[in-house]
Parts: sequence; structure tokens; C-alpha cells
Amino acid sequence: MDTGNRFSAAVVLVFGIASWAQFPTLCGFMFSSTRLGADNFRYSLWLGGLLAVVGLLSGLQALIRGPRGAMLIVGALLNVSFIGAAVTATDWFRASCHALYVDVGNQ
Repeated sequence: MDTGNRFSAAVVLVFGIASWAQFPTLCGFMFSSTRLGADNFRYSLWLGGLLAVVGLLSGLQALIRGPRGAMLIVGALLNVSFIGAAVTATDWFRASCHALYVDVGNQ
């Protein structure tokens, strides 16, 4: 695997991790200071989806060109799985965000 493919694989992996990692961060911390709180989980889905799309697009040429290393495949799977989960499992995201949310106004 050449240097360009390794860099693309690293970018794809970082965006895949970021697409999943932003969700608990936003629901557990950032939304706690907003008026709607955990009901803002849709913004997290959009942000994660955008991160995942950017990750996939940045590694598309490496995926097509090959060879496909483990880092590239894992990153692509993380990105695709977030997009799939965001589309099909919104109730899970809603429940998870409400579970992670801390209402700072009632403490």
C-alpha cells in the first residue's frame, strides 16, 4: 500500500470514528445547555452523517483503486454503518440521547 492510500485510509478511519464519537459528546454534554436538550438528537444524526459522507468520499478513490488495507475497510465500515444506523434506527438514537442527556437546569 503506497503512502497516498495509507493517508486516505487514515482519513477514512478518523472520519468514521468521529461520526460515531460525536453522538455521545453532543447528547451528553453539548445539548445539556440548549433549550430542547436531548430532543436535538437529529442534529447529531446530521453531523454524523455529514462526517461519514466526507469520510467515504475522501477514501473513494482508494477503495476503487485498491489494494484495500484493514484501516481503509474498517473506516469505510464505520462510515457506512453510521449512515445506515442514522437512517434505520432513529428510535435507538432518540432513546440513547435521552439516556446520555444531563438536565443541568434541575440540579
